[in-house]
Amino acid sequence: MNLRPQLGTFDAIATGLAAILGAGIFAVIAPAAGIAGPALLVSLLIASFVAFCNALSSTQLAAVFPRSGGTYEFGRLMLGPWWGFAAGWMFLTANTVGPGVIALAFGAYLHAVWGAVPARTAAVAAVLAMTGLNAAGIKRSVGVTDVVVVLSILSLLSVVVLGLPAAQQSNLVPFAPNGVGGVLQATGLLFFAYTGYSRVATLVEEVRDPKRTIPRATVVALGTATLLYLGVGATALAVLGASKLSESSSPLQGAMVAAGSGLGVAIVAAGALLTTFNEGLSDLLGVSRVAFAMGRGSDLPKGLALLGSGQNPWRSVVFTGAIAILVAAFAPFVVAVAVSSLGTLLYYCAANLSALRLSKEQRMFPRELAVAGLVGCLALAFALAAQDVLIGLVVLAVGLAYRGIRLAVARGKPGTHPVVPGDT
Repeated sequence: MNLRPQLGTFDAIATGLAAILGAGIFAVIAPAAGIAGPALLVSLLIASFVAFCNALSSTQLAAVFPRSGGTYEFGRLMLGPWWGFAAGWMFLTANTVGPGVIALAFGAYLHAVWGAVPARTAAVAAVLAMTGLNAAGIKRSVGVTDVVVVLSILSLLSVVVLGLPAAQQSNLVPFAPNGVGGVLQATGLLFFAYTGYSRVATLVEEVRDPKRTIPRATVVALGTATLLYLGVGATALAVLGASKLSESSSPLQGAMVAAGSGLGVAIVAAGALLTTFNEGLSDLLGVSRVAFAMGRGSDLPKGLALLGSGQNPWRSVVFTGAIAILVAAFAPFVVAVAVSSLGTLLYYCAANLSALRLSKEQRMFPRELAVAGLVGCLALAFALAAQDVLIGLVVLAVGLAYRGIRLAVARGKPGTHPVVPGDT
């Protein structure tokens, strides 16, 4: 059961950008400003560096092992089946919670524009639409992505152009009111803004010439997003101030209101709706491929690995979409962001460990980058609020228990073998 290569370089870059740009800059910037103050700009830089190291680890692993599933597959091959499962489980956690969070950001901006529509209702409707588009096939969803990502970039650039005339230097002091601890905790939250940087690596089977396309697409997407984040973040802080920014459910729209730009308000509202929807669409696309790979590897029900017309794993799309709907309907926004960030950070710990196991001939980048990525992921994961870390670790424990029970049941059936060869 293999997927068909059909995505070129532009599609890969657009998919990566669509997975990065969205709720992080349009919504998560608000709670981060409340924690770090204007130093959230430093948090963005730290998060981008860790993301860059992680992305390069994933990129070289995808070049060596061109199979869908990302670090779930890499971890199984390089570290063992339990490591691979843990990575896949945390990726599923992060990226099924993630689209729900993104939909909540979509709902908040839609409610700000059209007050008659409850934010939660809009969020659930958005996830339903994202799931339907992805279930229809990757070329359809990526076709939407290619168009919307260009509009997303233009909307973020407009925030900088229209907001800078109203910027005030006094809004940038005190720069780091909560010190280094606040900066690191905000970095852990803002890592959510980068969670899609290796999305294209999870789609490796569907990318043409992956050894050349994936590194190029990953670096271009991550670099572009970082520059946009810094420009937009600095502008919003200078216009609105960290305190007011932290209190807004639609912070960039609030910055445009403070700047007195009616045009900016309209552009940001349209950009936020397009960008968050597009990001959620891309996130569901990526996580459905990990669910597909885990079904193919017998770590989740095999029905998730069944393909529909056009070799489309629509069952895994519907499965992940259903979980995202529950998050959009019920989860607290900041807690969901933190749990999604923690899941992603732990997932990339496995990616960096896998990259460290590559031979000299297989390695494309220095080992030091994988070491930096590993240390950065661990530091940011445990800089998050204690309750959020605890929730994430409980989710991981549940996943490991599920796999242990699944293996035990398989071994207990006469004439059967362990679900994954090599398990002990």
